[in-house]
Amino acid sequence: MSMLCDVHRITPEQAECLKHSPDAISDLLGFEAPSPKQGLLARLFGKPAARPAAASRQLEPIPAANTFELEQAWHILHFLLSGSNAEGTWPMAFLMSGGVEVGPDQGYGPARLFSPAQTGEIAGFLGSVSFERLEAAYIPEAIEAAEIYWRPSTDAQEQKQQLGDLWRVLTDLRAFFETARHGGDASLVSIY
Repeated sequence: MSMLCDVHRITPEQAECLKHSPDAISDLLGFEAPSPKQGLLARLFGKPAARPAAASRQLEPIPAANTFELEQAWHILHFLLSGSNAEGTWPMAFLMSGGVEVGPDQGYGPARLFSPAQTGEIAGFLGSVSFERLEAAYIPEAIEAAEIYWRPSTDAQEQKQQLGDLWRVLTDLRAFFETARHGGDASLVSIY
């Protein structure tokens, strides 16, 4: 099973709704909240778990154009940007830390909500990252030692290709956050 990451642009109104109704994240991200756990007697005697009354949709799902799928590249980018395999310094470690947790655990924790101001800080940080910085951080031995969810190549040509691919992803992610900053949007990071 793969560990994936998506970044989403959302409006300030959607962000405000999530602050007051964190479970509305399921509306935005298009998943159903898990059913309540059944007790032992209910499981033995076949009584189904009580489901909460179906709430009306509070938010419309996020359009595909407002979602950036990092897929499996998220962890290596996090490492190259922050120097860490886990949480780290803001805003370099925004993929794994910072923001406000909203909604249920998606397998690797809840989604994290970033305000428009924080989204702007992320955009500014990403705008400052150079290819040379990325290349200097791409040390296969360090990546393996940190147990990053990525297999670095030790072959110079393949390594150059990997770096080029990661740079393209980072450039697209930078543009995604820059659009969010110019639109005054908030953002969500979801690892699942």
